[in-house]
Amino acid sequence: MSSIYQKKFWRELDQLKIHVYYLELYLEKTENTERGINIFLAAASSGSIASWAVWNNLQLLWATIIAASQFINVIKPHLPYSLRLKSLSSLTNELESLFISMENHWFHIAEGRLTEEEIHKLHIEIKEKRRLSIQKHLGKASLPHNEKIMERARQSAKTYFINFYE
Repeated sequence: MSSIYQKKFWRELDQLKIHVYYLELYLEKTENTERGINIFLAAASSGSIASWAVWNNLQLLWATIIAASQFINVIKPHLPYSLRLKSLSSLTNELESLFISMENHWFHIAEGRLTEEEIHKLHIEIKEKRRLSIQKHLGKASLPHNEKIMERARQSAKTYFINFYE
């Protein structure tokens, strides 16, 4: 890489891949959380009724399970998981498409077919597309940072670039 603009574009390509992996992993975590909540609610509502008669001496335990499941049912619409599933899925797909587009442009950049001005303009256009995608799918919704997921995303991106660019 010879110019600062090529380096900036490469760093953006790297960061976007990390971002895509991060969102994919976050989506997986969110799916697992949502699935866990739904399994608990299903088991509590069906299992508690049947077990109530069988385990009469554990009435307090079953009453607690039923109360917890009712509480979760009440607050579930206000939990972020269902909304996040849709948002993260759509955003991940859009950013993956943007990444593929960047990879395609990278070939021309690496071969020196674009001027520094063209590279800079392309870089800014891609950053704006990424910003608009995030705004469109996440809006003002928060996505709490998860360092463990971020580290896994960094490692996955590193492996990707080693496999395809070295």
